[in-house]
Parts: sequence; C-alpha cells; structure tokens
Amino acid sequence: MSFGDVLRALAEVLTSGRGIVPIAVVAGATILAPIVDRYVIRRRRVIYRELYNSKIGLNPIPLGDSGTGAVQADPQLERTVRLLEPLSVVVIRIRNTGSFDIGPDDWEHPLQFTFGRRVVWDARVSDAKDGLREVVRNGLEFFTHDQPTPEDGTARLSGVRALLPQRLTALLRQSDAPAAPAPQWHGVRLEQLSLKRREKFKLVVVLRKPDEWRGGPLSKELHVTGRLSGGRIKDERKQRWLSWPMVTGAIGVLLTGSLLSMLLVAASRGAEPGCGTGTLAVHGSSAFARIMNSIATEYHQQCPGATITTQAVGSVSAVRELGPLPADQKDSLAVLSDGKASDAGPELVTQPVAVLVYSLVVNKSVGVDQLSGEQVRGIFSGKYTNWAQLRDGPSVPIRVVGRGQESGTRKTFEEKVLGAAEPGLSSDDCRTPIRAPRAAVVRCERGTTDELLRAVGETPGAIGYADVPAAKTAAAGGRVAMAKLDDRYPDVTSIDAGYRFWTVEYLYTKGVPENDSLLKLFLDYLRSSTARAELQDAGYTPCVTKQGLLDQYCTRPDA
Repeated sequence: MSFGDVLRALAEVLTSGRGIVPIAVVAGATILAPIVDRYVIRRRRVIYRELYNSKIGLNPIPLGDSGTGAVQADPQLERTVRLLEPLSVVVIRIRNTGSFDIGPDDWEHPLQFTFGRRVVWDARVSDAKDGLREVVRNGLEFFTHDQPTPEDGTARLSGVRALLPQRLTALLRQSDAPAAPAPQWHGVRLEQLSLKRREKFKLVVVLRKPDEWRGGPLSKELHVTGRLSGGRIKDERKQRWLSWPMVTGAIGVLLTGSLLSMLLVAASRGAEPGCGTGTLAVHGSSAFARIMNSIATEYHQQCPGATITTQAVGSVSAVRELGPLPADQKDSLAVLSDGKASDAGPELVTQPVAVLVYSLVVNKSVGVDQLSGEQVRGIFSGKYTNWAQLRDGPSVPIRVVGRGQESGTRKTFEEKVLGAAEPGLSSDDCRTPIRAPRAAVVRCERGTTDELLRAVGETPGAIGYADVPAAKTAAAGGRVAMAKLDDRYPDVTSIDAGYRFWTVEYLYTKGVPENDSLLKLFLDYLRSSTARAELQDAGYTPCVTKQGLLDQYCTRPDA
C-alpha cells in the first residue's frame, strides 16, 4: 500500500462516523493536558522579573553658571558623590502565579539572588501587603556564599540595617582613605517565604563595588537559584510565548472545531432525503437541462440504486408528453417547464424549483451591450434590419436566432419582452431568407439553448436570447456578448428594479407521487441543502430557502 493510499484511508476514517470517537478522545486529551500540567503536575509556580538594574548614576560635576564661570563643588558634596558613585540598584518583582498557596515547607531550597562581583549594601521590600511585607522582611538574609560557614555566616536584614549608619559615617569621614573593613555579602536569600495565590512583592537591593575593586565597570549579573517542591521558578522575560501547553491547547481547540464540523455534517446528512431505487426520466426545458442533469448525477452517486435520465425536449412538448401517461407509469416521468404551462391539465401537480433569469445575446461583431425594449421589438418586427440604425458604426445586417414553438424560453420572451409572437421562420442558415425571400426579418430557429448560442456566435450580426448561466458561459468564449435590457443588467437582483425577462422553473408530475417512489424521494432531494447549493453554484436562485420557505420571487404573480 502506497503512502497516498494510507492517507486516503485515514481521511475516510476521520470523515466518517468511526472517526468522531478518536477525534473526540484526542481533542479532550489535548485540551486537558495544559490544565493537568498547571493544576496537578506543576500546581506551584513562582515568576520573577528583573524590573531595574543600573547604577545610581551620580558623578562629581563643577558648579557654576554661564555668567561667572565654573566653581568647584563643595567638598562635602564631592564626598557624598564619591560614596554614591559605586552604588547600583536592582529591582526584582516576585509573584505566585500558580494555583496553590506556597508555604515555607514547599521550598526544597530557598529562593536566593546573587549579583556577580557586586556586594549587597542594603535591601528593602516594596509593593507588598502589610502581612506579606513582614513575612518577607523577617526571612530576608544576606549571605556571602551559597553554603555559609561559621566563619563568614549570614546576616538578617535588621543586622545589616544596624550597621549602615556606622558604614556611611566611616565612608564620609574617610573619603580620601580606605574605609574600615566591613562585611561583604554577595547575595540575598528569602528564607521561610510564604506567598498566597496571586500575591506579589518587589525586592529592592542596593549594591556596591567591592572595596578591593580597581577595574572598570562591573557587569550587571543576576543569578537566581532555588527549588520549589511540585512547581517551578521561572524568569518572566524568558518564558516562551509558544509553550507546549499552548500548543496542545491550540491543537485541542482545532480538533474540537473539526469534531463539531463533522457532527454538523453528519446531522445535515441525516436530514437529507433517503435513497430511492429504480428508474426515472426528467424531460423538458433545455435551459434547465444542464443543471438538472448535474443534480441527477449527484443523486445517483449518493444512491447507486437510482437511475435518472434527463432529456431536453422543450417545456411545451414535455408537458404534453406527461398528460396521457398511464396511471401505472405516472411515477416514471417528471417534466420541467420554463414558467407555468398554460395547457397543463388539472391532474398535473407542479412545484417551483428555481428562479430563471434570461439575457439578450448578440454576436461580438454587433458592438452593442444594451438595448431598450422598443429597440428589441423593432428588431423582431422588421423595423430595424441593420445595426447601423441602432448605433454608430459599420453596417452589419441584423440576423435573428430564435427558438421553436415548443420552447418555454421563447414563450417567456414573447410574453415578457416582445408582447407579441416572434416573426415566422425565414432562414435555415441564419444568414439568408431562403424559406421566405420576401420576409422582413431574417430569422432562424434552433432546438436547444446551446444550439442557439452556437448559432449566435457563428453568425455576424446575430441576436438571440438564453438563460443567464448559459449566456455567461458562452460570453466567456469570446464570440457572444450579453446585452442589458432597458439599462438593467440581467440578474436576479435587477428584478425589483424592473428587469422583465425572467420566470420560474417548474417541475410537473402527474398527480402526487407515491411516498416510497424514486420520484417522491428525488423531489425531496431537490429541496435539500445539497441540491440548493448546487443550484446556487450554477447561478440559479433556489425557490426553497434553507428555512424551507418559498423564495419571494417564486410566489410573485408575474413569475
């Protein structure tokens, strides 16, 4: 089996009912994965972020103004500047972003910060609730090494604060001489840290160059260590925006969407009409024959036991064929008519299928893209015999290509546009009136819509008519052009604006079909979402809306 065969088999399983269960299982697992990770596996989480890390930035400067020149700064100010110049400040925000409170027993190793070669001068707690502030202050330790020894030990914040006045006084008084030796702490440790959910605080640490440092600027290093039982300590700035919980969650959402789509498709398929068996013939309108054949083919693919044939014999001829059909064969034939059939007997039952809009079509040589109703009537009456009478341009004789009397399209054209019957047949080749040499109009006839469009495209100066989807297809070939009628483009949206050349396609049966017959099931299929979509894709407006109601144009008295 090839790789393509494997993919096809997998696609069939996933798009069938068998694929719904595994997709549901995988979707549920991927959605639950980040939840389990956060609330079960890693339910404790501390996030820290370095908000500020820089020198205080105060340097000795000469004091003076532009009028008197520079004056040397006060010696006391210079001593203060020399004291502050080596100092830097680091601000760290610490938050509990997990789903559980964190207590002292949850720390396998306390959270601590070191700053490279810089030594800790002082520290304070900021932006914390009063209870939290005291907890952090009481557990804050200054240390020299990660594993302190009795010789170097550690110091609490209170002890460091007690030494600060003495150290400051010594440095201010001995600005020109080395300061007295003082403890040098390399880091701060948060012992016995307790953080409730969503609690946070800021740790502000003042640092200084070591007394023995004689080099240039120190690096702004910050190292964080600690271990939280059943949780993580993460740098907020280094968190990946695309983590595996986010990926699995996104996959879960996509799979859930696919699952819902599959369920909707399955539900819509369940609402589709059932499959019939046997044979059925659909005769009638050549304008509607192509789309009806396509719908019948689609039905056969879903229901292999049904055989439906279509034949374009014209609307009038088809309705006449249905009338004398024997009662035992009434469910073997349905007919299509462009507009309601005037000679349909009372035993014939009709249902609207789609709105059918027509267009005037002309040969490309004509050079016309719109005509008025008066001009069209003049052409068909023989008043205008040359296109030079209707537009500026070369002389091109007018040739009319019409349909036979069995055509529903011709009937609609005569009723909606001409207001009279078309002139008689005078030509076979659509060029010379060999049938009636004295006729005022050179007019030929063609049996189907496709044959009419072919004749218009092959005959210079020709004019005819066809349904809009067929006319658009012919116009795309480049030899036929569609023409507006009374300055209105042939489209269903132009009907309300007064476009007249349209009707409704009806399907006739002899009586009401039997419930279990192929005819009844196929008529139900014509109202289904599948058939409606196919009609719309072909350029027709279905008479049955998705709500199961009739479209407004299919109920109009002028349809």
